[in-house]
Order: sequence, then structure tokens, then C-alpha cells
Amino acid sequence: MEKLYLLVLTFITVWLSSVKGFTNIETDESALIAFRAYITSDHDHILSKNWTPSSNKSSICYWIGVFCSGENENQRVTSLNVSGFRLSGTIAPDLGNLTFLTSLDISNNNFSGSMPNELGNLQRLQEINVGLNNLSGDIPSRFGNLPQLESIFMNNNTFSGPIPPVLGNNTKLKRLVQSYNLLHGNIPQEIGNLSMLIIVDFKYNVLTGSIPSELFNISLLQSIDLTGNSLTGGLAPDICSNHRLVELQGIFLSANQLHGLIPSTFHLCKELQDLSLSYNQFSGKIPDEIGYITKLKILYLGINNFIGGIPENLGNLTYLEMLSLRGGSLTGQIPHTLFNMSSLKQLDLLNNSLSRSLPSVSSQCNLPHITGEIPANTFRCKRLQVIQLADNMLTGSISKDIRNFTFLQNLYLADNNFTGRLPADIGSINLKELNVDGNHLSGVIPSEVFNISTLQILDLSRNRLTGTLPSGLGHQFPNLQELYLGENELTGSIPSSISNASQLAIISMTFNSFTGSIPDLGNLRLLKRLFLAENNLTGETSKGELKFLSYLTNCRHLEKIEVSLNQLNGDLPTSLRNLSSSLQIFSAFGSKIKGTLPVGVGNLTSLTGMYLDSNELTGVIPNTIGKLKNLERIYLKYNRLEGYIPTDICQLSKLRDIYISHNMIRGAIPACFGELKSLQRVFLDSNNLTSTIPLNFWNLNDLVGLNLSTNSFKGYLPSEISNLKVATDVDLSWNQFSGDIPSRIGSAQ
Repeated sequence: MEKLYLLVLTFITVWLSSVKGFTNIETDESALIAFRAYITSDHDHILSKNWTPSSNKSSICYWIGVFCSGENENQRVTSLNVSGFRLSGTIAPDLGNLTFLTSLDISNNNFSGSMPNELGNLQRLQEINVGLNNLSGDIPSRFGNLPQLESIFMNNNTFSGPIPPVLGNNTKLKRLVQSYNLLHGNIPQEIGNLSMLIIVDFKYNVLTGSIPSELFNISLLQSIDLTGNSLTGGLAPDICSNHRLVELQGIFLSANQLHGLIPSTFHLCKELQDLSLSYNQFSGKIPDEIGYITKLKILYLGINNFIGGIPENLGNLTYLEMLSLRGGSLTGQIPHTLFNMSSLKQLDLLNNSLSRSLPSVSSQCNLPHITGEIPANTFRCKRLQVIQLADNMLTGSISKDIRNFTFLQNLYLADNNFTGRLPADIGSINLKELNVDGNHLSGVIPSEVFNISTLQILDLSRNRLTGTLPSGLGHQFPNLQELYLGENELTGSIPSSISNASQLAIISMTFNSFTGSIPDLGNLRLLKRLFLAENNLTGETSKGELKFLSYLTNCRHLEKIEVSLNQLNGDLPTSLRNLSSSLQIFSAFGSKIKGTLPVGVGNLTSLTGMYLDSNELTGVIPNTIGKLKNLERIYLKYNRLEGYIPTDICQLSKLRDIYISHNMIRGAIPACFGELKSLQRVFLDSNNLTSTIPLNFWNLNDLVGLNLSTNSFKGYLPSEISNLKVATDVDLSWNQFSGDIPSRIGSAQ
């Protein structure tokens, strides 16, 4: 009997083991099929073509992105990696049945919805990566019950809610990355229990409160990134003392609301390479001890409330590559030791109160907010890639020794007092951006500047530069995106070759003395802004349509056209209707434009401002103007327009300013005008308007300026005129009003 019992027990055990093995591999297959079913878009057909069921259940181990362990009937799914498959959908709760899973990576897709709680069943899970999706909701608290978890990557989603304190139970956790979400609340102090943590990254959330001191007790931490939150409080003065944070390489706390003094113990973090504390409210002096962080490569302390000067000891940072102290309220002299850092690539000391010229030392690299000339030997720091000298009071000329900056990519010298000529030697540098805006430079622009084929942005505006532009201007600039030459004394024509600079998005040549016609710019398909106002540009012929506007219809990204105060002397073409649907500003006042306002203007539905005043326009205001639903300002004054004010203008619910003064408009003010509640300025003076003013017109409570003078309005002025409580400029003179003058008109009594 006992033998029979043992035989039956053995049979049941073997049978259960067999059933269990079959069920497990089948469960894995079912979970994966369910995962595929929750996917609404498989852009590249990866899963639809590869994940196909088979009578051989172990075949799932050969599906793309699926990895198994074990052999034959004992195989189990241990890893699922579909990163970058361009999948859309939600996450199937059935993934929680993959109980042997150690790694789950669905990052860089388009998954949405929340994280299923069933993932908390994955007791063997070591790594989960759901970054770069559109997932939302709370972080599941059950993640705190995954004892083997070493890495959590949930970055670049829209997760909200607090950081669950139970994550502090994951004692094997090494990497915790939840950046670029909407997490709020405090950083839980339980994070300090994660003694194995190497990386903690909560940047760009909406976290508040102070940084828990427990976080700085994790001795293995290599990187702490809390940038871009709303954290408050200060930093402990002993942050790196007592052999804490001995492995720390980077601490990033910029763009918060931290205050107090910067600890003087950062130099005790011997491995520290990146220290970023900018855009906070730190005060006091910059500690001298920062100069002893010998491995430091990046130091960002800008935009704080410091007092005092720049520590001499910063010159000891021989590995430093980037230094930013901009906007830090620093005073005093710039220590000469600062320019002993031969590895320096970027130096930014803008917007401080630093004084005096730099001392003449052999390795000077930069001149921040100071006065005086640049010493000749400043240009010996050849590794610099970015020189930011803008918004200072520097004088003298730009030395030809600037050619020594062979690695230089960006040169900012704007808003200083430089004089003399722009050195031709600057053309030997492969610059991406050259900005000398707002100086007193004179003479012709060296031809070498127009040979810098790497240039993306060229800004020579607001100087006293003279001469003409080279005829081959556009051939040398295959990469140029922005060209600023405004407010100089340039002459001659705008070269037609400019249309060959096919990457141009912005052209600004205002306030010069350019002549000739505006060239065909239709090849500039990326053009967004065209500023040519206040020159002596003319139309293509003495009569006829302005062809350059027709050419611009090929520029489908165009947002702003500014050609005012020229001598265009032509008609607006009917092709105006085909200008970019993105056009927001069309300004051509004072340019001797003739003819009528084309009916097709109503197609420019993104237009917010139309400035065609002080021209020679005739005809009527087209009814199609009512289609410009985004129009805020319309300036048509000082033309020869006639006809009536179209009632369609009352459809412009965003209209703030209407200037139709000094035309020959007749008839009445449309009764619907009183419905345009956004109106602030109405100038209809010096026309032939008649009849009475609609009573609801006086309900325009936001009117600041009103001029109806020199017309033929009749009737009396009602007491409702007192509704114009914010009006400061009201002119109703030279009409045919009768009756008593109201005791209160606008803000006047």
C-alpha cells in the first residue's frame, strides 16, 4: 500500500511538472500575443510580419525583440526589447504574466496611456525602460516591490503625480531616470535608502520642496540631475565632507529656486567634473575652494545673486572647458589667472559689473563685461570655440590676430564700442556665426567675409559700414540661414545671386541706401522674414505690378514682409492672394504703392498686421477683408480709398487698431462696430462719413484712442459716451453734432 502511495505521488509530481512547464511557455506566448493586440500602429510591420503563432510554442523565442533562457520545453522569455520599433498603442497588462522577465525595453516608441499595475508581478525584473513615449498617469507604487530592479528609465513622457516613496525599497537600484515628465511634490527622503544608486535624474519636472539631505549620503552616486524644477531651500555646507559622494562626477541643480551660500566643500568631491548651479538665487561670494576641484570641466554659476569678485583660484582649473558666470552681479577686476586655462573652449561672463581692461598675459582668452581695448596677445587661446563679448563697453579695433582662433565657431562682439574696419583676416576662420551688431565699425565689408562658406548667421547691422555688396553674394553662402545688414550706409543694388543662398530664412537690410529693384527671391523656399524697409528700392518698371511679390509666393514659410519707406511705385499684384498661409505681417507703408487692394487679400488668413498707409491706393476696401480672422491691426490711412466701410470688417473679432484716416470713405459707421470688443484705437478722421454714430459704438469700453473728426456726422452725443473710461485721446471735432456736450467724455471731464 505504501509503495502504491509513493508511485501515485511520483506520477502526480511528474504530471504537474509537465503541465506546469507547458502552461508557462504557453503563458509567455499568450502575453506576447496580447501585447501585440494592444498595438494600434506597427509602422514598419515588424511585429505583424514576425510575431506569428506556431504549433511549436518555443518558436516565440525566435521572434524579433524576444529573448529566452533555458532549453527546449523549459525555455522562458527573459527579455523583451522593442525599442525604436515605431509602435503605437497602450501597454498590455498581460506583460505582467512574463514572470521570468529580467529586462523590458519599449523605449522610443509612441505608447500612450498609463503603466499597468500588473508589471509589479515581474519579480525577476532587473531593468525597465519606457522612456521617449507618450505615457501618462502615476508611477505604479508596485514598482517598489520588485526586489531585483536595478534600472528604471521613464524619461520623456508625461507621467504625473508624486515620486512614490516605496521606490526606496528597491535596494539594488542603480539608475533612476524620470526626467522630462510632470512629476510634482517633494523628492521622497526614502530615496536615500538606495545605497547602490549611481544615477538619479529628475530634471525638468515640477518638483517642489527642498532636496532631501539623505540623497547626499549615497556614497556611490556619480550623477545627480535635478535641473529645471521648482526646488527651494539651500545646500548643506558639508555636502561633500566626511567621505560622502566620493564617486560624484556631476551635480546639476540649475533652473530651480535654491538660495543661500554655495558650499565651500565641493572640492572634497574629488571626482567632480560638472558643477551646474546657474539660474537660482544663490548669494554671497563664490567660494575660493571651487578652484581646488581639480578635475572640473564644466562650471555653470550664472544668473544668481552673488557679491564680490571672481576668485583667483579659478585659474587652477586646468581641465576646465566651459565657464559661465553670466548675470551673477559680480564686481571687481577679472583675475589674470582666469586665462591660464589652456583647455577653455567657452567663456561667458556677460552682464556683470566687472571693470578695467584685462591684464596683458600670454594666454588671455576672453573679455567679458569690461571697458578698454583688447590687448594684442588676447588672441593666443587657440582652443576657444565660442567667444561671447557682447553687451560690454569694449573699445578699439578688432585685431587681425583674431585669425589665430583656428577652432572658433561663434564670435559675438555685439553692442560694444569697437571702431575701425572689420579685419579681412576674419575670413580665414570657419565661423558658423559672426555677430558685430551695434558697434561703430566703418569702411567696406571685406570680401573675405563673404567667402566664409561655413557661416550660418552673419550679423553686421547697426554700424557705419559702406560700399556695395558683391555680385556673387549668394554663391559663397551655401549654409547661411540669417543675414543682418540693417542700419548701415550700404549702397548699390541687392545682388540677384542672393537667391542662391538656399538656406536663408531671414534677410534684414533695413535702413540703408540700397537702390534698384528687389530681386527674384522665389528660390529661397525656407524664407521666413524679409526686412528691406527704409531704402531707395524701386519697382521693376515705372508702372505695373510689383513682380517681387509674385516671386515670393514660392516662399511657403514666409511670416513677415517689411518693405516700407521705399520708392516701389507699382501695384499690388493679384497674386498677393497666393502668398504664404503663414504670413503674419505685411508692411509696405510710404512706398508709393498704387492701384487697388486686391480682393485676394482675404486668403492671407494668418495675417495679424496690415500696414499699407501713406500710399496711393484707390478703389474700395474689399469685403474679403472679413476673412482675416487673426487681423489685429489694419493701417490704410493717407490713401485715396473710397466707398463704404464693409460690414464684413465686423467679423474681425481680434481687431485692435483700425486706421482709415485721410481717405474718401463715405456712408455710415457699420452698426456692428459696437460688437468689436477688442478695439482699442479707431481713427476714421478726414473722410466723408455721414449719418449718426451707432449707439452701441459707445460700448467699446477698451477704446484708448478715437478720432472721428473732419467728417459729416450728425445727431447728438449720448451720455453713453462716458463708457469710454480708458480713452485718453478723443477727437470729434469738425462734424455736425448738435445738442449738449456730455459732462464726461472718456477719462476727461
